[in-house]
Amino acid sequence: MINIEDLIDVADANIKEDDWELYKVFKPMKVFGKHLETLFDIGIHKVWKLEDIINNLKSHVNVLSDSREELKNAYGDFMFKDVDDDWYNNIDIYKILIKINEDGSIESRVECGDDENTFNVYFKNNDIVNIMESNIR
Repeated sequence: MINIEDLIDVADANIKEDDWELYKVFKPMKVFGKHLETLFDIGIHKVWKLEDIINNLKSHVNVLSDSREELKNAYGDFMFKDVDDDWYNNIDIYKILIKINEDGSIESRVECGDDENTFNVYFKNNDIVNIMESNIR
């Protein structure tokens, strides 16, 4: 589970965005059933205080932790391929970006791949809204 103290402000790393506070998470996190380290980037619009959105962020990270059935169904819908639990268990995760927008909505992108494709899974709030092939490998 993610906590406020797990978010490291990257302002000292010379990453500047006018309307965003940018954070890195250096803690093992679970995404699509896999424990990962240092793959999380989080952007929070400056209208929000971290304390005000941490519960929504925790909820979203919990959704990302295991979206087995949702991801399998969405992959079939967007990529026109049927997949099973073995496919889900063998996904490689490359990077996660989570954004808390000015209106409080949460968007995230999980860059990942299987044996045949690299693809991005896009979430809006806690729902998968798109899956697109990618060239990230």
